[in-house]
Amino acid sequence: MAEALLCAGLDPDDPDCTTLVVVVTEEEGHEERAVAGLVPYGYEGDGCLYLVRTDGWAERRLEGRQLTVDIVAYPALLDGLEGGAERFPERSDADPAALRLLRVRACVEPDAYERASEVTLVLTAPAGTPAEEAVALVRSGEDRPLVVAPPPERE
Repeated sequence: MAEALLCAGLDPDDPDCTTLVVVVTEEEGHEERAVAGLVPYGYEGDGCLYLVRTDGWAERRLEGRQLTVDIVAYPALLDGLEGGAERFPERSDADPAALRLLRVRACVEPDAYERASEVTLVLTAPAGTPAEEAVALVRSGEDRPLVVAPPPERE
């Protein structure tokens, strides 16, 4: 099951920065597998992979202490997946042409969330891997996160 959590110390340029992390277990449902399937679409950066906004993004909203994170992508990225785009009937709030692949909720402290970076990191891990273990692999440099930007600006 996917989890969302706030973590400090994942940005080597700003170790005090808080980052929102979504940990996806690769072997769960079609939603998690679809998000894990975004990883090959990322382009290499400094110890990470970046998903360009023209492919997909993360939509986040905080209501009280309840954080909701939606990972969305355009249907073209889902062509190679079993069942494809028709398995994802929910649409993006930012662009109805994009599909919501996964929704994750978590309780967070509003002050910590306010200090969080605008990007969301997506980590993929084998089923049963605790979120803290997946984060530790990123911190150690053994694993690379997928960096997902916020939604593109509306025209």
